[in-house]
Amino acid sequence: MSNSWFCLLLCLMFCLMPAATAETVRYPAIEDSGDHRSDYAIALLELALKKTGSAASLQSAGIRVSRSRSLQLLETGVEVDVVWTMTSIEREKRFLPIRIPIYKGLGSYRLLLIRADEQARFTALKDQAALRQLMFSQVHDWVDTEVLRHNKFKVLDASSYQSLFQMLLHKRVEAVPRSVLEIAAEQQQFADQSLVIESDWLLHYPGAVYFFVSNKKPQLAQQIERGLRLALKDGSFDLLFQKHFVSHLKKMKLSDRKLAELENPFLPPETPLAKSALWYQPE
Repeated sequence: MSNSWFCLLLCLMFCLMPAATAETVRYPAIEDSGDHRSDYAIALLELALKKTGSAASLQSAGIRVSRSRSLQLLETGVEVDVVWTMTSIEREKRFLPIRIPIYKGLGSYRLLLIRADEQARFTALKDQAALRQLMFSQVHDWVDTEVLRHNKFKVLDASSYQSLFQMLLHKRVEAVPRSVLEIAAEQQQFADQSLVIESDWLLHYPGAVYFFVSNKKPQLAQQIERGLRLALKDGSFDLLFQKHFVSHLKKMKLSDRKLAELENPFLPPETPLAKSALWYQPE
């Protein structure tokens, strides 16, 4: 067979083959349609995939599940391909961590949501030891819950994200620690029920929220990491972060608060704490 006929045959074979479908990357379903906490993470994931030239599309999983259940689904490769959550030694053993802190470490700066009539009580607290005498609430399967307990804080488990605020409203706890990136929007939801952001205290521990991928999909993990690093290099990562958070952070006045610095024994030693470009430093 001549070369020309051979080339023609190859062309016909490729034309008759079904077109390759773009990969779908599935993430956990958002718990509530009015919950915008995941908007930034989804936008960043989309940016990372775009930077690699991927034609993959993002898709929410079909059912809403708890954090622990979404991690179980990630482990089995059913329903979920990527999850963003606080890192820990245990989680990095179970999954492939992409060690670029997507919130630049700000998820570990916590303010307190309290009832408005309790502010004077918090202002009067002299030190961290006094703060530890109050009852806080966190969701039972969050790393933050164990961090607080390790640092001798009193923590009452909540069964779900929504129940955190109901426990505070019903006076079962004195405060709900929340990320500085999320607390303002949450306070607005309950402003008419007299929940406010406590004005004096800031809790901090070293920690990072990463994208995690199943061990069964190392190529996806490599692709997301490469996209994030490209976005860091060309500045688009920082632009997206600033768009979502910088003006909001200025309103929080973090440097004016009393800092309670906590230990995090669950932080993996591989955490890139020395790479200052990956972290946000409150002024």
